Amino acid sequence: MVVVDHETSIINAADWIIEIGPGSGVKGGTIIDQGTPDQIKASSKSLIAPFLTGSGTLLTRKTQPMDVFKKGAVKLTVSHRFNLNDVSAAFPINRLTSVTGFSGAGKTTLVLDGLLHAFEAKFNKRKLPSYISDFEPGRIKHIVSVDATPVGKNARSTVATYTNIMDYLRKLYAAQPEAKKRKYTASNFSYNNKQGGCPTCGGTGEISLDIQYLPDMVETCPTCGGKRFNKQVLEVKWQGMSIADVLDYDVDQAIDLFGDDTAIGSTLRVLQQMGLGYLHLGEATPTLSGGEAQRLKLTSHMRRSQANTLFIFDEPSVGLHPLDVRVLLKVFSQLIDQGATVLMITHDLDLMANSDYLIDMGPRGGDQGGKIVAVGSPKDLIKTPRSLTTKYLREHFDQYRGK
Repeated sequence: MVVVDHETSIINAADWIIEIGPGSGVKGGTIIDQGTPDQIKASSKSLIAPFLTGSGTLLTRKTQPMDVFKKGAVKLTVSHRFNLNDVSAAFPINRLTSVTGFSGAGKTTLVLDGLLHAFEAKFNKRKLPSYISDFEPGRIKHIVSVDATPVGKNARSTVATYTNIMDYLRKLYAAQPEAKKRKYTASNFSYNNKQGGCPTCGGTGEISLDIQYLPDMVETCPTCGGKRFNKQVLEVKWQGMSIADVLDYDVDQAIDLFGDDTAIGSTLRVLQQMGLGYLHLGEATPTLSGGEAQRLKLTSHMRRSQANTLFIFDEPSVGLHPLDVRVLLKVFSQLIDQGATVLMITHDLDLMANSDYLIDMGPRGGDQGGKIVAVGSPKDLIKTPRSLTTKYLREHFDQYRGK
């Protein structure tokens, strides 16, 4: 059996570990270490070793457990919904809160069916759902729900189009002497129309081969070689590069190219700060992992005040290495510094340990769940574990010796 995973408990249970890195994208692709768990733990080359041994640092943000409700709270009571019956919860404002518990314990029902739907009803001036008996929104005026669903519905959606970087590039190339000579406009530098797109693949960079009795086979377009654009558009150059060449740059490389240009540089730097520097500008967004998709969705929110805004995340650490989780925590801290309230559903012990407040549901899942079994700061809850989650969290703190 071969398992691809970042979960340290699974890695520790493996017979053999192959660690690939050291970074992502062009900075990765190398086997940096391999061996048994004990061999990896003793290795100076391994990046995962500190998280297997507990020699690393667990607490990477300054939590605010004291007077956690100082800035107010959002309050909710779900009278009856699935396995929740008369469940009341308070979510502190301008803090990082984790809702935890067994699968099927009621986390999604409380947060997404309950809290999110209550806010949607309020903002759309509708009646509250019948299963919500009490709702106090506090000072929250805006809500952003960020989940792991793919960004964009097809291969035409890329990192560049989603972040509006593509609009900048189209205008840049339309302003070049050769483009003006040919009377090209920004529309010619879009692969989504006939003026700019490859005539064979229609701008997708791929063609589908119909094979009788078998699923269709997808191949790189033989005409454009996956570049998406027609030959005439690719003849227009900027600094010796076609627009397809620039889209082949990753974010880190593009910063070196455009870093001094405020029109595009600020967006690129936000992507880099969120740990997405390895993504190519022309990378199709539906191919991104859940964790990558969630961070990409945040890019438009990172450069402005988020006072009175609630961000809801559903399993934000899915597919992330422990080092990536630390980047994610920096993003959360930045949002909170900008005035936001951050709430997440999570099973990740690192995220729990770095939260200001925990709401643990259980005690189990399904009919044996639906109750709030523990609330408080992580360090308070591990003193007298009252649930399986807090028991495992205490063991996690012990592994890192509270660091």
